[in-house]
This record gives sequence, structure tokens and C-alpha cells, in this order.
Amino acid sequence: MIFRRRRLPPDLHDALRAADRRDAWQRLRDRLRPPWWLRWGAALGLAGLAVAIGWQAGLIRPVAPIPRVVHGIPEGTPAPLARFTARVGVVDGDTLSVGHERLRIHGIDAPEMAQPCERAGRPYACGDAARDAMAGILGRGVVTCAQLDTDQYRRRIVRCHDEAGRDIGAELVRQGWALAFTRFSTDYLRQEAEARAARRGLWEGRFDPPWDWRARSRN
Repeated sequence: MIFRRRRLPPDLHDALRAADRRDAWQRLRDRLRPPWWLRWGAALGLAGLAVAIGWQAGLIRPVAPIPRVVHGIPEGTPAPLARFTARVGVVDGDTLSVGHERLRIHGIDAPEMAQPCERAGRPYACGDAARDAMAGILGRGVVTCAQLDTDQYRRRIVRCHDEAGRDIGAELVRQGWALAFTRFSTDYLRQEAEARAARRGLWEGRFDPPWDWRARSRN
């Protein structure tokens, strides 16, 4: 090969020598180049070192995932721990409002606003009376509630306590202006029995259970 190159034209001879040098340099680089797994390992190690340094320096902080919110309560929050304090309004005897949102009181059923009852032989608006009784229990309207569920109307089902720590649902039943809603809960049967025995509120006269009155009104 050397003999043949000496007989070549000078330009071609120089080009071949340059190509040989490039090939030799490439072979040397290939020998010195580390394997792929070593290169990846080094890159990962450097990345981990950078993260550790950034963490120690306070430059990197974990980003908390943004929870999806359903009716004002983050999804996945255990119901008994989904607590909040708010100033509420009274919609009716068993429903409160926070802005445009409705809160349905757990375990009780109060007369509907259009529902008539009878007392001393005369009809009266027992829905209005139940609403007024709930407003009296709330006072300034500040309550602390725990969400227990969400109903078919997308209202939060809540158990709430007033500023004195009273369970407002239990108190309304005790005063006789709501019934224990045993279809869903038996929590307030004792308060209902007390109100009936003392003939307080609704028990002073005649009335239909709210669930029966609603059923007839739909027909």
C-alpha cells in the first residue's frame, strides 16, 4: 500500500494520509468513549446531585397537587374531617345558605315553607315557624359544620354547631320544630321524644310529617 501511494499524484496521496489520520483518531475516541450504561449512570448521578443541592439551598420545593373540588370540598377529604366555619343564612327549618350554596342539616326534617299545620283548631304556617326557630338558634349565624355527604340536589349534608357548641339540628328537634329524619338517621330520636312529651312546637297541634306532605304535594 505504501508503494502504491508513492506513485499516486501528490494531492491524492495527501488526501489518503489525512483520511488515515482521521480514522486513527476516530478509533482512539471509540476506545476511550465509556459504554452507554456508564454515560447514563453519570448523567443521572449529576441530576440527583443538582436536585440535592437545590433542595438544601431552598431553591426546590415539592409542588402540591391541585385537588379537584366538588361542591366546595376537596375530593378525597374524609367526610368527618371536612370542617368549615361560616356565617350562614336560614332558608328554611332544615336548610342554611352560604352565599348561593345550600347546606342541608343532617338527620332532621322540618316543615316546608308552604306547608300548613294546625294549632288550637286554626291553621298556621309551620314552615315559617320552623325557619324562625332555626334563626333564633343561630343567633349571629356563625356555625362550624362538618360535611357528611352530598344529596341528589348537590347540597352538602352537614352537621353544624353554633357558637355555644350546640348541635343546631338536635336543638331544633328538641324545640319541636323538626322531626328526626329516620329514613337517613336515628341520631335525634331522644330529642323528638322529649319535644313530643312536652308538646312543644309542632307537637302542640296537628301536622303531617314533612316527608308525607311532600309526597302528597307531588301528586
